[in-house]
Amino acid sequence: MGNCPTTPSEFAARSLDPLCNGQRMWTTFLFSSLFTLFGGWIIILIYDFTKALLIKQRRLKLISTIKYYSHTEEFTTKRTSLLWTQTDRLNNDSNEDYFSWLQAIKEWENNLISGQTKMGKTLVGVIFICSIASLILYFADTKNTFVESCTEFNKSFTMQADLGLNVLFLVYFFLRFTASQHKRRFWFSLYSIVDMFTIPPSFVALYLNRNWIGFRFLRAIRIMNTPDILQYMGLIEQPRTIRIVQLASRFIAVWVAAAGVVHLAENSGDFFCNFENAQELDIFSAIYFMIVTMTTVGYGDVFCKTYIGKLFMLLFLIGGLAFFAAMIPEFSTLFGSHGEYAGRYRIVKGKRHVIICGHITPHSMTSFLRDFLHKDRDQAEELDIVIINKKVPGIEMEALLKRYYSKVKYYIGTVMNIADLHRIQVDKATACLIIADKECPDPDGDDSANIMRVISLKNFNQRIRVLLQLLHYKNKMNVASIPGWSSKDGDEIICIAELKLGLIGMSCVVPGFSTMMTNIFRMSAYKSRAAQELTQSWQWRELYHRGAAMEMYLEELPRSFYGKSFTEVALICFKLRVMILAVEMKHTDENGNTRMIVEVAPRSDCTIICGTRAFMVCSSSEDAKRVKHYCAICYPDIDQLIETQLKRMKRCRHDTISDETLIASPAPTEKEKSKSTILRLLEGDVRRPLLNSLFEQPDSISLTQSEQIPEENLSNFDSTGMFYFTPPRPIEEAVLHMESLRERRLAFRRQNTIRKDKYQSDQLRGFVLPTHPVHFQDHVIVCLHADKSSPTIGLRNFVMPLRASSFHRHELPTIIFVTDLDYIKHEWDMISTFPDIYILNGSPSNPYNLQLICIQDCRQCVIISTLDRENQDTYLVDKSSVLCTLNIRQIEMKSAGFVSIMNLTGQNSFDINTNQAMVLLQNKIRTLTTLTVDSNVQYVEQGDTDEVELEFFLTTPFASGSAFADSVLDCILSCAYYNDNAVNLLRNILTGGVDLQLEEILAEGGGFTQCESVDILKKRNRARVAILEIRELIPDIDSRTNPVTFNVLFCEVIQRFHMIVMGIYRLLDILIRNDPTVDVNKIPGGHKRIVICYPPYNYHMDPSDMVYVMQQSRPYNNGHYSRQNSSITAIQTR
Repeated sequence: MGNCPTTPSEFAARSLDPLCNGQRMWTTFLFSSLFTLFGGWIIILIYDFTKALLIKQRRLKLISTIKYYSHTEEFTTKRTSLLWTQTDRLNNDSNEDYFSWLQAIKEWENNLISGQTKMGKTLVGVIFICSIASLILYFADTKNTFVESCTEFNKSFTMQADLGLNVLFLVYFFLRFTASQHKRRFWFSLYSIVDMFTIPPSFVALYLNRNWIGFRFLRAIRIMNTPDILQYMGLIEQPRTIRIVQLASRFIAVWVAAAGVVHLAENSGDFFCNFENAQELDIFSAIYFMIVTMTTVGYGDVFCKTYIGKLFMLLFLIGGLAFFAAMIPEFSTLFGSHGEYAGRYRIVKGKRHVIICGHITPHSMTSFLRDFLHKDRDQAEELDIVIINKKVPGIEMEALLKRYYSKVKYYIGTVMNIADLHRIQVDKATACLIIADKECPDPDGDDSANIMRVISLKNFNQRIRVLLQLLHYKNKMNVASIPGWSSKDGDEIICIAELKLGLIGMSCVVPGFSTMMTNIFRMSAYKSRAAQELTQSWQWRELYHRGAAMEMYLEELPRSFYGKSFTEVALICFKLRVMILAVEMKHTDENGNTRMIVEVAPRSDCTIICGTRAFMVCSSSEDAKRVKHYCAICYPDIDQLIETQLKRMKRCRHDTISDETLIASPAPTEKEKSKSTILRLLEGDVRRPLLNSLFEQPDSISLTQSEQIPEENLSNFDSTGMFYFTPPRPIEEAVLHMESLRERRLAFRRQNTIRKDKYQSDQLRGFVLPTHPVHFQDHVIVCLHADKSSPTIGLRNFVMPLRASSFHRHELPTIIFVTDLDYIKHEWDMISTFPDIYILNGSPSNPYNLQLICIQDCRQCVIISTLDRENQDTYLVDKSSVLCTLNIRQIEMKSAGFVSIMNLTGQNSFDINTNQAMVLLQNKIRTLTTLTVDSNVQYVEQGDTDEVELEFFLTTPFASGSAFADSVLDCILSCAYYNDNAVNLLRNILTGGVDLQLEEILAEGGGFTQCESVDILKKRNRARVAILEIRELIPDIDSRTNPVTFNVLFCEVIQRFHMIVMGIYRLLDILIRNDPTVDVNKIPGGHKRIVICYPPYNYHMDPSDMVYVMQQSRPYNNGHYSRQNSSITAIQTR
């Protein structure tokens, strides 16, 4: 062929052995493989066709036999059928023996080739080793320059060894063929084709006494079995390692096989060119050529000269490069994460580590790490954070890891894998924190996944401390049954629904409560300014930030406090610039089991003994240590201490003095110590009182009054004595009828015409609303956006703080849920035993529905949404809550200038004093909007342009108590790690403490039952947070010559009423008025208030301030009650 390129004769002659005398028989070798492939396939087709034909004939014969016997007489039928059955039974028995024998052989073959038994694993390993040996023989034969040689079989070791290996491959092929279910599919499988083109040529070589290299390179395909072999040997177990070996084995197999094709084509030459264009190319040069081609480098030093080689490269470039290109990203991902995120955690001497798992995202970890690794956490310096997650960190997560490079380590894996638990040293970790997905559309599924993580951790090491976040309270019961779970050893369950809805529910009674408590529990840095501390020139946001930066610590009280009452200790600590909320005490139950409980604001007849720990609120850990190092001998006159002395206060030598020199009261006995770390004072105890006798008795003008409260029935309370109870009601009784509400609204409009003239306001006092089963006054409205497919959120946790038995019956606000009736049916069984709960079936986004239930007269309107959680756009996740809030604002704007019947609000005292002739009456609908994404707070209140750049806890809606986000609950998880009973403290404030009977009822998801014992009602006497007018605490605040500072307020309140002042709720325009950077003439009058936690020591109080106090409630057998309702009304009127 004239167009065929030629090569030097010495190269072309080397494709054929001279001993062959120019006779080529490569077609015989190739024909043997093709004949076996297609001939065997034809035989299988004939067999399948014959088998199908016989089965069809047998079926037709059976049908005809049945038809024949169906037309004969009954006796004949019975007789012939009997004879037929007897003869057929003998045939069936022989057939069953035959088929059972075949089935046993088939099962044995399946077990042998599947690798499920030791023999099967051995056989697979032997075949793999033989395939590699056959490939090595192929490499050895390629050293010979002849593609086809006429070497005698008896004199060639490689031919003999290759034939022996192919005999073994033939046996293995036969086993696989007989065990296969689909013969035709098996015949054209990858490994079958490899056997077709390698086994028959070896027998042809024996017959012809000549050797052809041929397609023996296809044995490289067996390299893809490497992952299976390594798994059988137990050398690889991790999914990542298995995947790497799989990709690598495929790459090498295809690479070597393609190089074998190029080697055969180039060394043989084109048959249509009479093999004159062959070139000498060894196998290793072919492998080099293929890797250069696959990497698209193409140096050009080696290239194909034959047409067959070039055609193969064209096809290979289309398919092979696509195959390798798909592998490269996965390779880079696997190997890129190996060094940084797939290693093993190395414990550093002197450091401990905490494991974080669960829902790991940049959003969830940013707020958590900021609080957990706060500089005021003393133990944080010794801690390493080990995050384990399945996902490879993205750009945002990598930026977060770089920010905490020295403290946070990230590893790819899961706590469900034992190998990963060994990697991160779980057995030596101090604790494992499991974070829940608060935005999850399936809360029960997320809780189940987190509970499985707890099971895996406890199975690996039962001693590890686990702090678990759960979304639903009912899933607690599943955790309690896990072996190794023990609350005594520090294991803690933090229920998101319980805390979130509890804080929101308590905020309906105490406005701004959620802001106050979350600011106390979270860690926030604030650098105090000495110049501002001595003046009143505070910018309101800095003043709020200072209060938000207050932190909670749990420290043991020093010897100087032994024998003093809680009230005395709280007053001393306040002089040390520290506020005490509660103490930790031991409690022994009826079975003799002792556990630590939290006592919030104990009564004044409690005394402190050795081992008592207190929950302290202060600005830094140095302030908390100041209390720990306080010595009554070194500092006898605490009132004269100056700031310099406070900062220099350290541990002194008097700490070693015995308790008798410090305690004036008798030492408690061992029996008394075992009961509690707080002892009740016995009659006759003589102590030197710290408090002035002037304030021993409450003033006649105080927050209590001696009205006779009607005795409440025992049946009004539940079996725990902690909540009000009513017999379970069907949901139909709680549904408000729309027609009745419309009639009430129309009657109100016809009979009431409100004018702006101030004289018309006097006529409103005698106005009587039309009768209705629900009294729409000072009620709580819950705008719940949900449908029947929405997950439950646990509304019982919202209702419980509003139905606490520490209130009197007349203090309980009516609760109205505006939501889809189909949704609330799922939760009704849990709240049906609470009184005064009603449902309005309708959309909370419809302003008309809200006006029907007099939203302008409500105490609080809460907006909650369970919709849009699956929305990919984070800005639209809270769209239902934001739009509902804006609708309520629109209702407020429409009613501006109109006076509501029961919700009259006026300007603050500053405006009233400057403009006595005109009183501006306006409605204020207090709302609390719950958000999923922090940044959406900018849409809750319009007009504040700086809200976008601020952290959520610094924004005006959160500072005023009108917004709440799920992210603020992450601080409780970190606080629970550093303070053992921090969660119990919060639960104590929300629901009255941890009661075993209550825990069982809530965990099992059952309902409350009626109270049966009067003694249980003693639980009603417990501490609670209240908000009171400052005039109720200091009646003569307006007439005093000297200004009332926070120091005066705290001391007088604790001495008169034994209450702990936690902070103030101040009007925003009062704060702005005190800001020196604001023009006084531009101060807007308003009703919005800001939560100021623990104001500066000498900060001046305003007569319009509301005060947060922690008080002891005594509604049981007591004629006094706190005027909580009057305080709520005062917020609305100021």
